[in-house]
Amino acid sequence: MHGSTYDVVVIGAGPVGENVADRVVQGGLSAAVVERELVGGECSYWACMPTKALLRSAAALRTARQVPGAREAVTGGLDAAAVVGRRDSFASHWKDDVWLRLLEAYGR
Repeated sequence: MHGSTYDVVVIGAGPVGENVADRVVQGGLSAAVVERELVGGECSYWACMPTKALLRSAAALRTARQVPGAREAVTGGLDAAAVVGRRDSFASHWKDDVWLRLLEAYGR
């Protein structure tokens, strides 16, 4: 990419950056996307999705313990390794291959 010229340079490959790049290209301009970390952004890897995945297991257990009939079936606690594994799967194990291919497809 060094020495190339683009109409628009998008800083950040999170959801907004991806959409901006797509719309720029659809509008007939060229775009380069610059991302320091992983394509998909903060929400996909460090904030929204992994955090919600971690919290959901505890919330589901707490809710089950409040429902008569289900409460009696709940005998154990959370499996920490399974909770973290669920979080990791929601963050695509911190690999952005799929997101990168999608972003590259916008340029075609």
